[in-house]
Amino acid sequence: MFPRAGTLLSAGCLCLLLGSCATENGRAPAGGAKAPMDFAVDTGGGRMFYRGTAFIPRGFNSSEAFDLDVQLSRWGNPPANETSRNAGSVLTGKFTGKGRYQPLGNGEGEIQLARGRFQLRGVILDDGQELDGEWFLDGRYGGGFRMTRKGHLFPSSH
Repeated sequence: MFPRAGTLLSAGCLCLLLGSCATENGRAPAGGAKAPMDFAVDTGGGRMFYRGTAFIPRGFNSSEAFDLDVQLSRWGNPPANETSRNAGSVLTGKFTGKGRYQPLGNGEGEIQLARGRFQLRGVILDDGQELDGEWFLDGRYGGGFRMTRKGHLFPSSH
């Protein structure tokens, strides 16, 4: 009876050990869930231009590239520069799509949306829970952006 109990106990410990090693910091949440992030894009004049949500599978401090989902809606402020005006033809009134996050090293990362035409390059902050920087359309500067934990930019009205 004791040898069998010892075998079961050993197998159980092995499963726990392997499970704890498989989820390093910055990896995907359990079950493949994606964490919602507030996402704001401003024009060159600093006024909010688009706002929405990004869904990321791990923190921006991850050393691995990953795919993310994005939902953006046009906000009330007009474009402040030519690049902002041209962004409307790419993002339209509402943009829903996938993007690709690429760590750049030195605490920075880049996201590409709309087949690479819309790029976001920023600094990783808040232990990988925020990306803050500038956006570009076809390589031309458009303004700033910020992506951070849900509720930090747009508190819920509940």
